[in-house]
Amino acid sequence: MSTDRREFLGSLAAAALVGRTVGTVGTVRTDGPVAGGGPTPPTPASDWDVSWAEKLNAKHRAVFDNIEMSMGLGLLRALVWAKDYSEVYGTPAADLNAVVVLRHNAIWMIMDDEFWAHHHIGALTKITDPKTKLPIQRNPVLGPNVVGLPPALADDSLRKLLGSASVLACNLAFSLDVVEKVKTDMKLDDAKAREAALKHVIPGVTLQPSGVFAVLRAQEAGCQYLLASEA
Repeated sequence: MSTDRREFLGSLAAAALVGRTVGTVGTVRTDGPVAGGGPTPPTPASDWDVSWAEKLNAKHRAVFDNIEMSMGLGLLRALVWAKDYSEVYGTPAADLNAVVVLRHNAIWMIMDDEFWAHHHIGALTKITDPKTKLPIQRNPVLGPNVVGLPPALADDSLRKLLGSASVLACNLAFSLDVVEKVKTDMKLDDAKAREAALKHVIPGVTLQPSGVFAVLRAQEAGCQYLLASEA
């Protein structure tokens, strides 16, 4: 889908999503102070899980914005950031807060291997398995990496981040791309397609109203911004 068309459809979808029950995105916490030293935002009035923002209270905070697959390199940049601060300054993990936002064309990274195989996402994203030379049949950021980088860093990069960072996903991209893919492939209506798609979101990923919301909320909570994937 072209960027212009996505932006247009996204603006139309935004109004329709306001107030909609969003399914398994969690429950909003309203207790406790907001981290980052900035003004306290309004109390959320929906079921979106924004509790991650309250937990951003470490000395060093960064948000890694992923808008493309980029073979998972945007995820590696978040892991490298933590490794480099530890190496250069001896910074413990407790002093680092990473937020990873997956939006736009990077949304496919939140889906599990079964979804990738069943819906032929490797062919859709033009990602080739280096062993078979055919479209990959699994999520390339789960399990062994496909770009030949050191396994200790690159293998299973998404799950490594889920253990140390807040991993957020854009609901607009999820609705316009992932749910629409399920709807088309399985001939389901909107509600059933969304329900089917949600079953294959990798546990630990938190959907947000949009990737833009997630990125700006992280910055409001004191995160430095990095465009982590290549446009």
